[in-house]
Amino acid sequence: MTPNEDEIRAAIAQQAGEWFVANRGGTLDYAQRAAFVSWLKASPIHVEEYLGVALIARDLHAAADDPELERLVEMARADQSGNVVSLDLSLPSRSHPDTRSRVSRAWPIFATAAAVALAGVAFLLWPQRHSELQEPAQRYATAHGEQTNTRLPDGSVLYLNTDSTVAVRYSSLERVVEVERGQALFQVAHDAERRFRVSAGEAHVIAVGTQFEVYRKLDTTLVTVVEGSVAVVAGEPPPNPARVALPAPRPERATQRAGPVLPGARHLDAGFQLRVDAGVMSAQAQPIDLAQATGWLQGKIAFEQRPLGEVADEFNRYARIPLEVTDPALRALPISGMFDAHDMDSFVAFLETLDGVSVQRTATRILVFSLRR
Repeated sequence: MTPNEDEIRAAIAQQAGEWFVANRGGTLDYAQRAAFVSWLKASPIHVEEYLGVALIARDLHAAADDPELERLVEMARADQSGNVVSLDLSLPSRSHPDTRSRVSRAWPIFATAAAVALAGVAFLLWPQRHSELQEPAQRYATAHGEQTNTRLPDGSVLYLNTDSTVAVRYSSLERVVEVERGQALFQVAHDAERRFRVSAGEAHVIAVGTQFEVYRKLDTTLVTVVEGSVAVVAGEPPPNPARVALPAPRPERATQRAGPVLPGARHLDAGFQLRVDAGVMSAQAQPIDLAQATGWLQGKIAFEQRPLGEVADEFNRYARIPLEVTDPALRALPISGMFDAHDMDSFVAFLETLDGVSVQRTATRILVFSLRR
């Protein structure tokens, strides 16, 4: 027996209700979201029934206040791929009179939501056509005092210092790492089809076949290049990689190179470090001692005429009992040396040899203070 139109509508309405509940639950994985998109694209009737369920659930009023609404509607209007279809926005004749009255009063919201739903199709399909991320993030993290190294699926190697977390995602055009906190060094496997991008707050680093380090602290990010070169962008994320030509790796060193890979990018080569504070790049890249900068890879803290306060902060990233230096003059005292990152006793013994410096130990902290007044 061939099902009639009402039976087909009823089946679609039931499917719409099930999808609505699943979407509201927020538990859909990538494959399930793709299945939902396929179902929604299959027919304007599917969209109509889904929006009908949402309207009954009084969900569209919230949708109408969504700050993403205007962007999604514009995306739907601009889409030229055939994924967005026009709806017949006439009121369903089978609706109950009271329902028609409610729908009529809310019809501007319904019409807008139809555009939003179809824009949502384009938005969910965006990873397949552009460079948005297609896979769930894989997170890597270290605990206090821990260090790890991991070979990523693309062949790149990730080195994580203490108290660090990164999220790694891949698409067909781009490999993306978000440094959520801490310090990471990347040995990047060259891939001519997919650029390697690292984001840390408002700092974005583009690399091609290189080794570089990103150290994220509160509002400051330090980018240090060990081999090869990178492009650094501050503020907004860099443009779609599909529209950006990537250069071949080059061995020569220079603080800045002509011919930017990205608009507004600063180019950084091996042996230089760039600082980004609250989304603003420093005026000039600074030459740096790579042996000191990457000493942590061998479990060392190396410093040459660096302020005692900065060095103490580095030791505290590994220490079980923290070192406290509160005197501003003492924190600014330049010191030099190299120590095992986990050997606080040797560092404290070194501090006790400094003229005018005293150290006092308690059960919960190590106090460093000046004997001078």
